[in-house]
Amino acid sequence: MEIKEVISEKDYKDFADLVYKIYEKNKYYIYPLYDDYIEYIKGKNNRLASCPHKLFLAIKNGEVVGRILAYIDEEINKFHNSKVGYISQYEAFDGNEISKGLLDACVNFFKGHDIKNIRGPVSLPDGEDNRGFLINAFDKYPSVMNVYNMDYYNKQFLAYGFEFYHDVFAYKADKFELAEKIEKLSGLIPQVQKRYSYYTKAVDLKNNLEGELEAVYKILKEAMPESWEDFLPITKDDVEGIFKQMQGLVIEDLVVIAWNNENRPIGFALSLPDYNEILKNFKGKLGLINKIKFLFLKNKIQRVRMFVLMVIPEYRNKGVTSSIYLHVFKNAVKKGYTILEGSTIWDFNKPMINDIEKFGAKKDKTYRIYQKNI
Repeated sequence: MEIKEVISEKDYKDFADLVYKIYEKNKYYIYPLYDDYIEYIKGKNNRLASCPHKLFLAIKNGEVVGRILAYIDEEINKFHNSKVGYISQYEAFDGNEISKGLLDACVNFFKGHDIKNIRGPVSLPDGEDNRGFLINAFDKYPSVMNVYNMDYYNKQFLAYGFEFYHDVFAYKADKFELAEKIEKLSGLIPQVQKRYSYYTKAVDLKNNLEGELEAVYKILKEAMPESWEDFLPITKDDVEGIFKQMQGLVIEDLVVIAWNNENRPIGFALSLPDYNEILKNFKGKLGLINKIKFLFLKNKIQRVRMFVLMVIPEYRNKGVTSSIYLHVFKNAVKKGYTILEGSTIWDFNKPMINDIEKFGAKKDKTYRIYQKNI
């Protein structure tokens, strides 16, 4: 078996094409849009291009049988005074020989940059996708920008000596199961909002884009704990980049900001329709026919994924999270959606876990991130 660094255009295509062989008979895997994925692993619309990184292919008997991407986020390491390398985009056929070859290549790359600890799988820099290996619910489709993988990936990493780092969770709230809870909260939340002097409102990106982005930036800047090891403090450019990347996909009624009565933004949630309900039939191809199908079917999506929910410290434990959940959920139901997924929530984010469970959502999927000292 040969381990080859990705250099040429053909190598990048081989890297992207591997999933078509691995998941050929698996009906739950959802292929990323092919052209977008090639740009993604080349560092377009993310910071990968500015990070030391390598992409590797495992080749056996002339066939690609595995792949992996290794990168070093120097900004995170500098901010946290750490020496961590990250791995992403892992896919491989079963067999520890394949995984060992790929992971050995990553270790050698990291050692050349004085890295002491490997973590993964994770998203590419600043991403909210491809986080962790799924460890349960292999008989369910993933929501948009979430992961699906073969169940033996976890065994391959453990066999190599990786250990548990963190779990991240996906919670599910169903319209029909929560009818009684929603009715109760609808009576309670206005009283809580009045007591603590705040309200929630959907964004108006068409008429007030700059103002809404400024509010989101202020919230995230205050709400993001510096102790979160694999995150950087948010910048205004980051916020603008997120909304630019999702331009055309955002539904305003699903993006909600909480404001206090002095017009200070105190909480924020970003949700998107689960476009995977449509993309699962496209096999990664977005030609003219599929574009027409997408436009026709996007109003029939049943599920919403909430990516981000942040509340500034002084307004935590004051019902702000529940107020935002309720606002988004009721807006979603009005638009015909029936399921709200909150993901991915880190296991150390106990306040968010408590809030979403109090709301009535149930843990649906668990994704595991590993680490290994080298």
